[in-house]
Amino acid sequence: MFCSQCGVKASGNFCFQCGHRLRSASEHAAEELVPAMVAWEDDAVYERVAANVEVRTAIASHAAQARPGLSADALMEIADKVVPIGVSYSAVTAVAQPMWASLGVRTGKERTETLVEPVGRVLAKVLCSLAKHQQTVQRVEQAEQGCTILAELPSSIWAMKGELSITLARQDKQCVVTAATNIPGQAFDWGLSQRCLEALFVDLGSETILSVTRTSMDAA
Repeated sequence: MFCSQCGVKASGNFCFQCGHRLRSASEHAAEELVPAMVAWEDDAVYERVAANVEVRTAIASHAAQARPGLSADALMEIADKVVPIGVSYSAVTAVAQPMWASLGVRTGKERTETLVEPVGRVLAKVLCSLAKHQQTVQRVEQAEQGCTILAELPSSIWAMKGELSITLARQDKQCVVTAATNIPGQAFDWGLSQRCLEALFVDLGSETILSVTRTSMDAA
């Protein structure tokens, strides 16, 4: 299946590059019959904001420029070669993480801020930030005055794979954003959650994250 918004080959519910929900031809046809009633900057509906051309272009430019860091799996592969122990570190981790998670071991942080911006514009910034940091959208829970985006928190040298939850709620002309990380099966993340949330809210406070230069447009 190809994403109708950015053209990349994708599968599942959401495009890994632009975050747009993957839909069938019949769903697209039905959507085209419903005219947009509000400006995207003030729209709390995830699908309509993600479908906006300006937003898609900004998301694609951030995705194209993102550079992956060293994942936990890659680190384990290096460790297997440097300090072999007779069994794969990755195999040990694959068993240990769910085991500790089942015992309730986890780590994570939560942060809430109120932004003096309309909910749709904040939502667009969230999508750009996720693309910028290669945090893939897994699913979206839509509400009347906002939504909750659940994204994958990639593994790194500091922590195993986890989840980043971002809830947006319209409040008059403002938007309340609550973001939380959850890394199951690990008691400490060595500051990863704190850095993740800090990076997100720095992006949300940026005046330029939705701007796209000609170079970025060419890359996208």
